[in-house]
Amino acid sequence: MKASARTTSDVDLVVLAYVAGQEVPLEDAERNAALRRALFVFAAGGPLHREPTLADPAVAELAGDIDSPERRAALATAIERLDADPEALERLRDPETAWRAYACALLADALVEDEDEA
Repeated sequence: MKASARTTSDVDLVVLAYVAGQEVPLEDAERNAALRRALFVFAAGGPLHREPTLADPAVAELAGDIDSPERRAALATAIERLDADPEALERLRDPETAWRAYACALLADALVEDEDEA
């Protein structure tokens, strides 16, 4: 029996969650405040030039800060409308994975913006 390896990377999930996340109702002020807190946690965890991961404490912090049933429902609905790899979509149907991937996408986007401004 051959073990099946995951072929869909977490990066793929983060990118898809970012696209689907455009449908999530999140005010700029709330997003920015949550991102500031997450960036402090991220900075405490090591070099700022590393890529955030789904398991990163800063991602968990951000995911918790912006969590709401309405937002999760909007993300789930948007994920179902994506035309993407079936394996990636199947992984994103797990609500926790999808929400973490969305938070990771927001954090990665904020880190890129910070680099661009530096």
